Amino acid sequence: MLPIRTERSNFIYRSRSSDIPDMPGERIEPGHIRSVWELTDWERLSITDGANVELILFAEPIPPVTLNITGEGATWAKSVIVAERFIGADRQWYVRMVSGTGATLDVSKGYTHEWRARLAQRRLKRILPEIEISPS
Repeated sequence: MLPIRTERSNFIYRSRSSDIPDMPGERIEPGHIRSVWELTDWERLSITDGANVELILFAEPIPPVTLNITGEGATWAKSVIVAERFIGADRQWYVRMVSGTGATLDVSKGYTHEWRARLAQRRLKRILPEIEISPS
């Protein structure tokens, strides 16, 4: 997997080692960085066949981390619409609908609590059963 630049990338974390690639990302706030990674075809097939994803950390103490699935910067074999939750600059929760090409189709109003954004995702799932749900 390699980190990729997307439309929301606003900085590049420069690596101190030639063995580790530079990482484009989105600085959401100080200490909260979001990065999108692209899988190779082999990695995609391996995951489909049951392989797991490994997380390697190069820091002590271990920082809090998460792994998610996102349509941002993705190329799809089929047309897909993804609904993902995210925190906006105003610290409110939003639901964003993303096309299979990674383009934002629509963004919801802001919600003060994550569970309200989750409910909005569930409503979308009832309206569009084929939609993929992804927390960001």
